[in-house]
Amino acid sequence: MATPAVDRDALVELLDGNPDVIATLIDSFLDDCSDYMDAIRNAVESEDAEALEREAHGLKGATGSLRASPSSEAAQTLEEMAHAGDFADAEAALETLEAEIDRLKDELRALRTACQEAAGRVD
Repeated sequence: MATPAVDRDALVELLDGNPDVIATLIDSFLDDCSDYMDAIRNAVESEDAEALEREAHGLKGATGSLRASPSSEAAQTLEEMAHAGDFADAEAALETLEAEIDRLKDELRALRTACQEAAGRVD
């Protein structure tokens, strides 16, 4: 069985189970995620190690704060490749990151819906 995209229990515990705070954090991540991914794709395509290291590091932190280990680890792999200036497997690592981010976004949307229901509203 695959590792869950996000450790819901850890995230809920971290944010004291406050559905509004959880939903706000999720919305913030979903708003910023496409910018990170666009920058990471561009950096891989242009083999820009500095940009890749910076953007992958930022995404690693954002996913880590959500307790999303698979996405965080995938971003860390790209960050380490960039730090080493090694783009040999960057395309494959990017594909892994994209798949993990897609899984994460789906899981976060489901969690946000659950939080909204718990708070007695659905947007």
